[in-house]
Amino acid sequence: MSKLTVMRALTARFARRFIRLADLIVGTVAIVLVAGVWALAYFFSAWWWLLILPVLFLLGLYVIVRLIVAVVISQVHVGQLSKEQRTALDDFIDKVQQVLEARATPLPIIALICIKDIVVHRDLKTVRKIISETTGLRRDYQALEKLFN
Repeated sequence: MSKLTVMRALTARFARRFIRLADLIVGTVAIVLVAGVWALAYFFSAWWWLLILPVLFLLGLYVIVRLIVAVVISQVHVGQLSKEQRTALDDFIDKVQQVLEARATPLPIIALICIKDIVVHRDLKTVRKIISETTGLRRDYQALEKLFN
């Protein structure tokens, strides 16, 4: 039962983090678009304000989808988390994201990072960190399971 609880809490916590990022991106894009439309309307013609209608429609659509996703996320993990559980989940998610980012990094960039580490630190510091985090994920997940017992 603790495995399912941990997975549900982990999924909900990760999804909430992703939603926060999506909110930030959508908010920034909406502000830039409204500022652009305002500049066009101010300097050229008031008719440019009609461009705001598709922006408002898409923003409304995003809000509706966002609300549906929020309801689904709240149903995935219903229970309250303690501060210790939240911290452990956030640390685990951070490690998983670092591994995913490292995995998606192209080989020439990894080679440049290794060269920089050798020149600056005289050690492959970044590669060692990625390896230790990868090998520690199983142990960290088992510690999470113990927290949810």
